[in-house]
Amino acid sequence: MIESPANGRLKRDDVGVAITPVAVTRWTARLADPKCERDYQQHRFPEDRGRVLLLLVLVAVASGLNFFVELDACGRGVSNTAALAQAFTLIWLPLVGLAIGARIRSPQLLEAMTLASLAIGIVGRLGMLTLRPDMIGMWPTLMVGIVFVIYLYLPLRLTGSTVLAITFSCIAPIWWSQVLGDALAPDVFYRALVWVFLANALGFTAANSLQRSQRMQYAQGLVMTHLLSTDAMTGIPNRRRFDAALEREWRRCRRAGAPLSLLMIDVDHFKAYNDHCGHPQGDACLRQLAQLLVDTIKRPGDIVARYGGEEFVVLMPDIGTAGALAVANKLAAALRHADITHPRSPAGPRMTISIGAATARNLRGEPAALVEFADRLLYAAKAAGRNQVSVGQLPAAGDLRAA
Repeated sequence: MIESPANGRLKRDDVGVAITPVAVTRWTARLADPKCERDYQQHRFPEDRGRVLLLLVLVAVASGLNFFVELDACGRGVSNTAALAQAFTLIWLPLVGLAIGARIRSPQLLEAMTLASLAIGIVGRLGMLTLRPDMIGMWPTLMVGIVFVIYLYLPLRLTGSTVLAITFSCIAPIWWSQVLGDALAPDVFYRALVWVFLANALGFTAANSLQRSQRMQYAQGLVMTHLLSTDAMTGIPNRRRFDAALEREWRRCRRAGAPLSLLMIDVDHFKAYNDHCGHPQGDACLRQLAQLLVDTIKRPGDIVARYGGEEFVVLMPDIGTAGALAVANKLAAALRHADITHPRSPAGPRMTISIGAATARNLRGEPAALVEFADRLLYAAKAAGRNQVSVGQLPAAGDLRAA
């Protein structure tokens, strides 16, 4: 069953993006979109790993204290050597888990390690109680405690934790009854079963509510982030998102030694169009142009954004000067093919654009230098008569070259 969502993700629809809900499943507490679910798990990974490592530290400390208790009991003849050896082994198992967990870098491996550690820990604790039948009173407490730890503490998906808790709840009482045999009173056994059942019911309910609320909060955060980085009128990325992308791609291209190109696009004589046709028609024209840019720029890594007013930008990683010029000419040709009427353009009856195409190969400075250079190239194109492309390469130091 799918819960009516209070969250969403962004999907391109006509111009730019529209909010498409991302549901959270009711019984499995997962984001219905697999990619969103994977992103959520990656987002939670550092905190989940820290929680597992903390649990392993606590288990190691408890095992150390238990070893000294067993050592004292063995000295008094209450315990035996086998129980002492097992208590010593249980100290090292969580320490090994700590060494492995500190090196894990993916949620899937963390979940697998958690399952393996839990299985080994459960067998160890049940084995300890098996060697000490006098500790009969600890069995119900241990079973209920482990059930709650599985549901509410371990970083497991709800389906996995449910299967694991139910499996443990079936095996542990059987193990208990086999170890004690006739020494286990039926009323004690059945009372323990009731507590284990209640622990599973409460644990599942609490874990379901917790995991659903965490995923809904994460998805709502994604929606807010996308809304804040999307231009309200055209639906394409806004300047905030462009600035963040420019910073990110500048660093990436600098590390890779790759070029980074930027097209700065301005609609020619757009104020005259607005004055003649009215602002509603002007907004519709900008939306149409934004759609045209998005449809023409097809590489997944490229970003089309509204820079402000009638200005747009196209960020193209791994594209050199020749490639930037080719893309700019392609955009101009696409606009000519769209044949948008401009009744007040001094250059002719059709809508045209001017483009400044800047490429950076030496990315040692700040990314703002590329924007400034593209802006200068754009004004050079406008000064030369508009409806054309001015292309250049960002120099290493101060010397501006434009063609």
